[in-house]
Amino acid sequence: MRAERPIVSHPERQTRAQRFTTRSLKAIALVIWLYVWIPILSAILWAMGIRVTYLYIVRAPSQTSWLLILVIMMSCNIIVSSWSIYNWVRFVGKTRRRGAPPVSHEEIGKAFGVTDPATLSLLQHERRLNLYFDNTGVLVRVEALGDEEKEELLLASGSH
Repeated sequence: MRAERPIVSHPERQTRAQRFTTRSLKAIALVIWLYVWIPILSAILWAMGIRVTYLYIVRAPSQTSWLLILVIMMSCNIIVSSWSIYNWVRFVGKTRRRGAPPVSHEEIGKAFGVTDPATLSLLQHERRLNLYFDNTGVLVRVEALGDEEKEELLLASGSH
């Protein structure tokens, strides 16, 4: 018995979904294959650009090459200047790009529910802390974690 040719050889036997899947996979494979070649293509074009630059600007400078340099330089200048002016016009009176105002110790203490100045100082200056909360979400204990012995402060609202 002779084996029947696969369905791939007979696109007319494929369903619309199979044709769509096949074409999609081919397109994805082509995109991946082209993506792999981008560095090599980039290197070739880069080398060609260096060669063209060397030939027309370094080896045989003419009036057209100097004009080309001037046009490129002016184009870059116009683009950067336009972008700078656009940003200046857009942000000239805005305060959102400036730093936030400093937060007072009282505001920090109020946010955490801390009234003890020693605990507040610990919260602001220590790098590593364990914070303990009760079931209602109130901060009850702060523990500083350092190489030296642990400093522990109990808050007025917590248990002693």
